[in-house]
Amino acid sequence: MAHTLPNEIFDTCTDGTLSCFAQWAYEVTQGTFWVFALLGFCVAIFMATSRLGSNRAFSFASFTAIMGAIWLAIMGLMSWWLASAFILSGLIGLVVMINSKK
Repeated sequence: MAHTLPNEIFDTCTDGTLSCFAQWAYEVTQGTFWVFALLGFCVAIFMATSRLGSNRAFSFASFTAIMGAIWLAIMGLMSWWLASAFILSGLIGLVVMINSKK
């Protein structure tokens, strides 16, 4: 039997519209949409703050990754093992930021 992707966004969703769209994007891409969206957002933050130095830019992007990963994992749009990888990189970024001031 072939695997079918959900075509209708609002068939089984009783939550709000934004939550239905988020869950639909997660299901259609088999869980990769929000991971790549967060990764792309972190790259954009890094590029936007790179003029402040690479240590600070990495710290800003990794802090954004922590906040986004926790939020997405709580909502069920990212698995916890992927969220823990983002959190680990975020903690490394915070350590880099603290050590760069010394």
